[in-house]
Amino acid sequence: MNKTDIIITSRNRIEYLKKTLAYIYERTHTPYAIHIIDDNSDMAVANYLIELWQSGKIETLTLRNERAGIMANKNLSTWLSFSDPFVISADDLLCPDLSPDWLQRGLDVMAKYPQIGELDLNHPGAYRVAIEQNKDVTFCEVVGGTFGFVRRKAIESWHLPHYRKNYGQGDDVFRCHRIANRGYKVAFMNDVYCYHIGKWSACTESEYANGPFLPVKDWKTLEPEVNL
Repeated sequence: MNKTDIIITSRNRIEYLKKTLAYIYERTHTPYAIHIIDDNSDMAVANYLIELWQSGKIETLTLRNERAGIMANKNLSTWLSFSDPFVISADDLLCPDLSPDWLQRGLDVMAKYPQIGELDLNHPGAYRVAIEQNKDVTFCEVVGGTFGFVRRKAIESWHLPHYRKNYGQGDDVFRCHRIANRGYKVAFMNDVYCYHIGKWSACTESEYANGPFLPVKDWKTLEPEVNL
């Protein structure tokens, strides 16, 4: 069976990253390959990631020697992955414990709904605008801060200046509009939750700090514990 590529972006949050990876290793049984893009973290993080790569626990490792930012790293993910769809996430999200597993559940939904260009695991604290309810998924305009299944035909490049100008600087905003303008829908899964263990990094740590975001939240208080 072909592996599904899981791309994780990281920056200077080694304790979150370790927990994120541990949950993937423990709770993912469908074949997968992890690719990590690190955005110029300190040497402690870099050395940890190099050890992971040398031990074969991750497929590829990209260590940037200067800060590039969220969008540049997510744009790079299209070149590092080969599977369709591929999954993109961050270093502070925990996947749920499901049967058969969260990855297969997402792949099944993507196969069932070919009109979906990006499918995200649900999260009560994620920034989203729901527009249509369905048994399995809720179609929406924007989803943010979770595990995203991305269909290759639905994207060209996420790093487009005119989309930043028209839709704001939030990467979730103009990524989803980009997908919609290629004729695909964005959706999140109604019954599959991930768990956010960090602050909203797009608001507090990135170059998009002045974008049109919701207030910073502690998402730990919003997640149903039953899904962990």
